[in-house]
Parts: sequence; structure tokens; C-alpha cells
Amino acid sequence: MPGVPKSKGCDACRKSKKKCDELQPCTRCVKRGVVCLGSGQQRYRFKSLDMTPATSQKSKSVVPTQQGSPLHIFQVPNDTLTLSFINTLEIRDLRYDISCYGPFLKDLPRRFGSSPVLDAAGTALVASYPYFKNDDIPRPVLARFVKALKVLRECLSDPAQAHSPNTLSAIYLISICQGWIGNHEKQRTSHSEALVHLLKFVDLSQCQEGFARQLIVTLCPPVILGGIQDPKIQMPKSFWEQVLALLEQNPPPAQHSAIPRPKTNLMALSMFPEYIHYPHRHLAGMNSAYTVLQDDNHRMREFLNHKLLRSLPQFHQSRYRAAFTVISALALLLNTLLRACDPTDILLLEESKFFRQYIIKGAELAYPDRPFGATHVQFCLVIALADCADHPQDMARIEALLMDYQTDFKATGWMNCAAWLRRLFENHRLYGGLVPFDLDIDTSDLGVPGCCAMM
Repeated sequence: MPGVPKSKGCDACRKSKKKCDELQPCTRCVKRGVVCLGSGQQRYRFKSLDMTPATSQKSKSVVPTQQGSPLHIFQVPNDTLTLSFINTLEIRDLRYDISCYGPFLKDLPRRFGSSPVLDAAGTALVASYPYFKNDDIPRPVLARFVKALKVLRECLSDPAQAHSPNTLSAIYLISICQGWIGNHEKQRTSHSEALVHLLKFVDLSQCQEGFARQLIVTLCPPVILGGIQDPKIQMPKSFWEQVLALLEQNPPPAQHSAIPRPKTNLMALSMFPEYIHYPHRHLAGMNSAYTVLQDDNHRMREFLNHKLLRSLPQFHQSRYRAAFTVISALALLLNTLLRACDPTDILLLEESKFFRQYIIKGAELAYPDRPFGATHVQFCLVIALADCADHPQDMARIEALLMDYQTDFKATGWMNCAAWLRRLFENHRLYGGLVPFDLDIDTSDLGVPGCCAMM
């Protein structure tokens, strides 16, 4: 059985064999200006393998997490990828906790070793994780990312593998890596487009629970955001109806009844690509969705200062504030589209000011959670910046915030996204949807996983 380190020092201090004060972040890392990972955290204790004849054909090791819930992994403990991935999952500091990218990630370690493309994508993610803020990405890290892309292309050419959950998971992991380190190999299609193509062949009746269900639900927001970027990236209405039925049949564990939850559901969100590209065709639907978002915003805003919310762990408080900011951004998006269709509506103009202020405040409150705990902020600021062309004071504040947040994940050009969205709004206002909008600004990977994690 591997020994358990007595030190709870951070990874950087342990690697340099220096004494760590175990603060979060530690003093030494702060002075050096590096990311402090693992400070104050106990490492793993592996249980001995039971190599009796009954289990020798497929040995199972159990790696307890810090919370005490074991992860069952069908690999021996010296599997480098499995252990590295678990080590990354174990980081519970909200600033560096990758669980914001989806709850199904915790189930991936047990699947490593069964799929070359998933192994390649997992290796790329683990290798990229320490360098998500670096301008100069080490060549070995880039090589792992490029290899993952190549293995993915080979996998997609095999119909037996292309539509498997492992392949869908691999595409998602590669998208995360691309959001961290950029796209270092030209691609003909976006990851969102590939996900849409593969999801059309998924039998949702086989995704009622467990890993498959969590995976499908996690992939829905990137697909919706991909559709906002490109109207060709669309899932049929029947798909969203099946996913909604799936959620209704297997609802998540009941939360405290006093905590207001958004009533805006996945079916409503799935219409946003249609709304943003063809608003004049969907005035009734947009008005209905806007009313629900206004109600969500009002109920959640009242709860933000409730003593029950303040009694929750910091993680849940931060996630609730993030959800409120995203709801405000979605409401502002519909508000701007409705104003493009009817510029004379003064009430909509007044309401837009409040939504922009909620987004600005949400971005400022999310500062301590950066970078991973604030992955939603850039998406929200893009919408706010695209809307405030006639409000120079708001524009200056939002622009400064977005440029600051841009330093967290540099791969996506958020300022370009805001410029593209502003032009789209102006096109709808001037031409009433009769003139097609030219998608000539690079908004690739607007649907980077996590940028709208609370959708």
C-alpha cells in the first residue's frame, strides 16, 4: 500500500522540497506568483488490492475521496492517468474545482482504459490543467492535445465507436482543454457541431440514470451555445422534448423548499438560437420566455439576502449567485432582441438597465471565485457589453470587467464575441430580420464548456 504523505503542503512546495505554511494559497506561491494547488489537503490512502482468485481477473481498487465517498476504479493504483485525473478532481477550492464542468466527470476514472479516445482526451485535460493561465504552453502539453484531436478523428471514422458515451465525453474534455490553452490545430468543424451530429444518434431511452444521464444533461448547454454561434448547429425539437421528459422522470434530489429555483427549463433555453437569429419569427415565444425569466430574476433576487442562503456553505452561495447572474443575462438577451423588434418600447429600455447592473454586480462578486468558480461571467458580460452601446458609463465598466476576466481563459476572444453580438442586434433593428447577418467575426468555441455552467 502506498504511503500517505504527512505533509499537507501544496504541490509546488512539495515539488521544490520546501516547507509550506499550508495556507490557501500558501505564502510561497503568492510571492512567486504561481497557482497554488493542493495546499492543506491530505493525499490519498489506497486500500490494498484483494488478489484472491475470485477477483484476480478484474481487480478493483478503491480510492476514498476526502469526503469519504469511494470512487471505484477498474484499474490498478499505478495507472498514471487514473490517479492524475482523481488528483485533479480532489481539488475542492472553488477557484480550481473542475466540477463546474459537469457532475459526470467524477465517473470518468472508472472508464479509463476502455476507450483510446477517452484516454487521450483525459490525458490532454490533466496535462493542460496546470497551464490554463500560461501564455507559453509547454510543447509536451500541446502534443497531448494534438494527439487527442487525432485519436478523436480516427474514432469518429468508426461507426461502432463514434456514438458511444466515451466519445461524447472525449469531445467535451477536448473542448475544455481548448478553452484553456487555445486551438493549436485547425479544424473544419467546431466541437459543438460534432456533438450535435453525434447526439442525433443517441438512444435517450438508454440514458435514464447514472453516467449517461448526467453526460447528456451536461452536453445540452454547449449545444445551445453552439447554436447561438451558428444557426446550422441545431437539435430537433423532439430531442429537447425527450431530454425534458428525462429530467422530469428522474428529477435531482429535492432541495430546500424555501430556495427559489428558476422556472426557465431546458425546452425554453433550446429556443434561444432561433430567437437570436430569427427574432421576428418568434415574438410570441420570446415574450412568454421573457416573462418567465423576469419572474425567475425577481424571486431569486429577493432570496440573495435571505438568511437561509447565508447559512449555506460558500460553494452553494456562489453557485446560487452565479445562477442569478446567468438568469439576468438571458433576460437581458431577450430584452435586447425584443427592443430590436420594437425600438419604441420604453419599458423594455428601463428594464435593460437593471439587468445590466445585476450582471456587473454578479461579475464583481464572483472575483474571489476566479477562475473556475466564475466560468459563467464572461458569457454574461458579453451580452451586457453588446447591449450598452448607447450607455457609455456602463460600457466602460463592463468593458473593463470583460478585459480583466479575459485573462482567466485567453483562448476565446470575448471582446470579439461582444462585437459580433452587437452587430447582430443592430442588423435586426435596421432590417427587421429580412437581411441575413454575415457571420464574419470568429466566435469559435463561444460554447466552451463551463461558460454557462448554470444554464
